[in-house]
Amino acid sequence: MDSSSPPVPSRPVDHATLLVLGPILVGVVVSYLLEGIVIVQAYIYYMSFPNDKVWMKTTVYTLFVLDIAQTVAVTSSTWSFLISGWGRPEHLHETEWGFAFIPMLCALCTTVVQIFFAWRIHALASRLSQKKIFWPVIVLIVCISFAQLIGATVSGSRWIHINDIFLFHKVFGAISVWLVGSAAGDVLIATSMIYLLSTARRKTKEFAHDERTNHLIAGLIRNSVETGAITAGAALLDVIFFLTMNSTTLHFAFSVSLSKLYTNSLYATLNSRASFERDLKKESTMRSTTDSHVRSLGGQNPQSSKATPERSYTSSQYQISFTREVVTSHEPDNWQGPTNGTQNTIPMVPLGRKDGLDEV
Repeated sequence: MDSSSPPVPSRPVDHATLLVLGPILVGVVVSYLLEGIVIVQAYIYYMSFPNDKVWMKTTVYTLFVLDIAQTVAVTSSTWSFLISGWGRPEHLHETEWGFAFIPMLCALCTTVVQIFFAWRIHALASRLSQKKIFWPVIVLIVCISFAQLIGATVSGSRWIHINDIFLFHKVFGAISVWLVGSAAGDVLIATSMIYLLSTARRKTKEFAHDERTNHLIAGLIRNSVETGAITAGAALLDVIFFLTMNSTTLHFAFSVSLSKLYTNSLYATLNSRASFERDLKKESTMRSTTDSHVRSLGGQNPQSSKATPERSYTSSQYQISFTREVVTSHEPDNWQGPTNGTQNTIPMVPLGRKDGLDEV
């Protein structure tokens, strides 16, 4: 072949390969982004709530460690797909050790977060005297959470021996239990929290009429809707893509980020206490400032026509001055004020220091 001839253009990447590598790349980028948010949220919690209970701190920092481990597993799998397997099409369906640990670590984070929210539902239902009604819901959430953990553990342990991305059908049942269980638990938690908080808000409006409490409960409802919708939506999309397009890695774009979404939802719930406290302190400060201003104005009567004594004290004598204010509704048009250049006041008269003057 003549060296001067133009190079033959390479064959474009086929659609099947793009559906394998593309979702992996997108999922990993989103996962790294969410991991950065997890780090910031953990730092905010560490600085804002040093006096939280030990079990709550243990939950927060355990989730942080699990998320770091899951990020390492995701990085290992991505390196296998995009770096070490570059230029070898046969390597696209092979996975490394990290791929098997992704569902197990994600399901473990999911279980911790869902049990935490089940505890919140129990505490809120107890305060609203609806504990008996929500006991079955709480038990169902816990059972679903452990079921999805078992499904993820089974799929991960089997995947170590399969190690082929095109053989997902061999762990189809276990992965379906994991993903469907995650989504079902999120929907139950979000629905229960919204119902309980709405009930609390309605009772507050009926009996307390406290705007601050209403504002706080409204913020909690908004937080529950946002966090529940994000985690449940991601889990549902993961289920849909896995059940309908399991020959691709489209579901991988969501599954690698699930653990970080759950961790961020718990961190956001805990850290929202700081913003609520700031709002309450700000409102309290504004009320205190307003009350002080009203009290300061209430001690003055600028329209008083009576003479008001003013005292000034020195080390050797007392001085008393009187100021006479004349309040008129109409003034003559030709009034020019005092013509002798003096003010309409009685000058200060020095008085010698005498016994009994202190009581004047």
